[in-house]
Amino acid sequence: MKKIISILIVSVLFAFSAHAGGMIGIKYGEGELEATKAGYTAGSNTYTAQTASENHEFAAIFAEVNIPDRPVSIGLEYIPYTATISVDGNSSDSHLEISDHTTLYALLSNDIAGGSAVGYLKIGYAMADIGGVKANYATTTLNSHDSSLEGLMIGAGVQTGAFGPGMVARVEATHTDYDDVSATTTSNGSSSVKKTADADLTTITISLAKTF
Repeated sequence: MKKIISILIVSVLFAFSAHAGGMIGIKYGEGELEATKAGYTAGSNTYTAQTASENHEFAAIFAEVNIPDRPVSIGLEYIPYTATISVDGNSSDSHLEISDHTTLYALLSNDIAGGSAVGYLKIGYAMADIGGVKANYATTTLNSHDSSLEGLMIGAGVQTGAFGPGMVARVEATHTDYDDVSATTTSNGSSSVKKTADADLTTITISLAKTF
């Protein structure tokens, strides 16, 4: 369903672009994913909450169209690769895959530095697929798990056209607060154990785009 929604959004963006300006670009930077696993009880064992984080470089493509006579643009960003997130231990290499990470957003801009640059704020909604979930532990069986990751994104940045006619460069920071995700397992003598976690993603990126 998420893929269908994304295709529809892209179709609307490019149909609208025939009547308004916009841009298509690429972005590159580093993201820090911080996740917190809620505490739970399995059999006679009680596990406390734990928080861990991971940094990694990433790239994305994006497209925006301007709303005529308004300092507002509507955009769509897509990360075109799959990320594997693992939990390594002495007897487990459990992991999952995050793919098709897509963010729909609105961007509000305003001239700064005497009009030589543009500052902007953005807010959007991020969506991704969860797949390839493996609980590689001898006494654990994965029964079910959430299939999507969703959350609210906010960001801010600075844009300049100093790289030449029709070219735009940006420096941007964003933060995405994802909803809780969960999996149900059979483990430690319990037939059904629900394990829940939440995550936040903070990114710092640079972008280069071509306006139209």
